[in-house]
Amino acid sequence: MRTVAEVLRWRARRHPEGAATWFEGRTRTFGELDASSSELAAGLAAKFGIGPGDRLAILDRNSDAYLELILAAAKLGAVMVPINWRLQAPEVAQIVADAEPRLLVAGDGLAAGLAGLPCTVAGFGELPRGGTDPRGDQEPDVAWQLYTSGTTGLPKGAMLGHRNLFAMMQSLSLELPELVEGSRSLVTAPLYHIGGCGWALIALAHGATVVLVREIVPDQLLDVMTRQQVATGLIVPAVLQSLTRLPGVGDADFGALGNLAYGASPISQTLLEDCIRVFGCRLTQLYGLTETTGAVTALRHEDHAGERLLSCGRAMLGGEVKIEDGEILYRGPSLMQGYAGRPEDTALAVRDGWFHTGDAGTMDADGFVYIRDRIKDMIVSGGENVYPAELEGVLAGHPAIADAAVIGVPDPRWGETVKAVVVLRPGARLTETELIEWCRSRVAGYKRPRSVDFVELIPRNPSGKILKRQLREPYWAGVLRRVN
Repeated sequence: MRTVAEVLRWRARRHPEGAATWFEGRTRTFGELDASSSELAAGLAAKFGIGPGDRLAILDRNSDAYLELILAAAKLGAVMVPINWRLQAPEVAQIVADAEPRLLVAGDGLAAGLAGLPCTVAGFGELPRGGTDPRGDQEPDVAWQLYTSGTTGLPKGAMLGHRNLFAMMQSLSLELPELVEGSRSLVTAPLYHIGGCGWALIALAHGATVVLVREIVPDQLLDVMTRQQVATGLIVPAVLQSLTRLPGVGDADFGALGNLAYGASPISQTLLEDCIRVFGCRLTQLYGLTETTGAVTALRHEDHAGERLLSCGRAMLGGEVKIEDGEILYRGPSLMQGYAGRPEDTALAVRDGWFHTGDAGTMDADGFVYIRDRIKDMIVSGGENVYPAELEGVLAGHPAIADAAVIGVPDPRWGETVKAVVVLRPGARLTETELIEWCRSRVAGYKRPRSVDFVELIPRNPSGKILKRQLREPYWAGVLRRVN
């Protein structure tokens, strides 16, 4: 087995009547999903000429149709390019210009403002069907191109190959023994995120049913978890906190729940203890990045005790993690092939085979890794990455602003929230509410500042670089881990 497409073909041969997906009351078997994704792949090839190596972009919320399209792209040998549906039209256009997809498939209500893109745009209902599996994946190369950003704020497409995905599946399998054939596994992360599409793929590979939710509504999510008898799932800390605070959650039946994985953003010790009490199941922390095809360390349930509650665990099978000059580095088979069309950025991120994560950390004598801070200025709010330089560029366009900096400040629910620190032009007037509203049509909601401080001067070093650590210090004083 060498490709993403072969995962589905194999499972469909092994037990075609097994439930592959559940979404909003609709169940699809492995046989049905295999047949329908083949028909879709054949239709896409016939109408749009999509074949091996072509980029196929997707812009939508989670659904079984989204997952089917991912698998159809794999059967064509095409590269799946999922795009964050929360982005505004100019942000989507930037990614499309970089990825150069042959086709962009957009969900209901998300195609508005996308006219003029240098690619064909179609809705899910417009996609053609007909024919058999085109089997365009005979010489696998890049499977997925997932977009992430660096401190420049410019989106970069991390190219993940089939071998990266299989390495991820192999290592995670050893950390999640509860993920077995016939079980039900919850996907809450968006499918444009490695925590969503990657988790769905590993569940399918194990013959588990992928239980998809379109969006997070805590009381509805709790209902899905109990009624669908979810056995495993990956949930970000902000959602875990919402679940643990629901009225009556203590009476919910989590009898089927074997292991909840969490990650994508920092978690507090208090929330961890609440999760252990409420869910009564095993917990596994996962730490990784898009560039590493997701998790590279895991904190097993047995290690959730004492000081190690603050650890993100130890390196998983096949990979190596080390600390160099205070930075967490990784090398292993799940490391991306590089950033698409950006050899200089790739060379900067991967040196001598080691990927530089930008996270500062330490490692104890037993190999447990502790994230202490971020070397990069990235803000992680509710599991979403926010890049200050990008928002600072937007704020610079406001006529009342002379200078601006963006930092993350601690938040008990989201881990961090975005704060704008602003210097006004002489004589200009601007309120916090006005500035936040001005950002509404320019950046995605999770990137917008939640608060604004107006100051006389933003500290910079002699070369003009903003002294972010100095700006952040008053807000993080007394916080043990500078990633909250």
